[in-house]
Amino acid sequence: MTEKDPVKTLGAALTAKLHIDPRECPIDIRMEGDAIVVEGTVERVAQKKRALFIAMGIKGVSGVIDRLRVRPAKHMTDDEIKDHLYRALSEEPTLDPSLIEAEITGGIVDLEGQVGSLSHKRLCGVLAWWIPGSVEVINSLEVVPAEEDSPEEVNEALRIVLDKDRLVDASCILTKTKDWVVTLEGTARSEAERTAVEDDAWYIWGVNDVKNNIKVVK
Repeated sequence: MTEKDPVKTLGAALTAKLHIDPRECPIDIRMEGDAIVVEGTVERVAQKKRALFIAMGIKGVSGVIDRLRVRPAKHMTDDEIKDHLYRALSEEPTLDPSLIEAEITGGIVDLEGQVGSLSHKRLCGVLAWWIPGSVEVINSLEVVPAEEDSPEEVNEALRIVLDKDRLVDASCILTKTKDWVVTLEGTARSEAERTAVEDDAWYIWGVNDVKNNIKVVK
């Protein structure tokens, strides 16, 4: 992107590429030095993640300050979100909730502590996103002992998540991850299920893009 004004460039891209209606979802875009600030609320995590990647590619922008939030499916207090999250973590036999600390402020979930694998780190992040009141998830969990990451590991984590998602028939979904980009194939029973699969992929920590080729077969 070579537009001289990064603010106008990003604003136009949000409307043209991501179909974000500025009247329904007003996004505040401004420069702070050479960094671009993106602040507001969008409907889906895909819009949030794609907006940030577009911002990173704008000429003259040295950094992106992310203040985009996803509209929650349900209003919940921070304490309610924390209760739901720790309940979800405790129901996972492979996780030790005593090693995980969650700070929730205004619906923003900040995960800290340690887990035993990258798959566990990614699963914790998705469980946090699944809480209806969450508007953002910051996954700062440390993997102990450290593991080398790879697209194959991302794909493995996604398969685990899809198997746990009650809204999805994972047996009908094919996934492939290359260069941190997830490609989804297969069939879904409804547009809502198709969207749920794509959202799950975007919730995975480390995913840079999602190509949704799932077909709806009623």
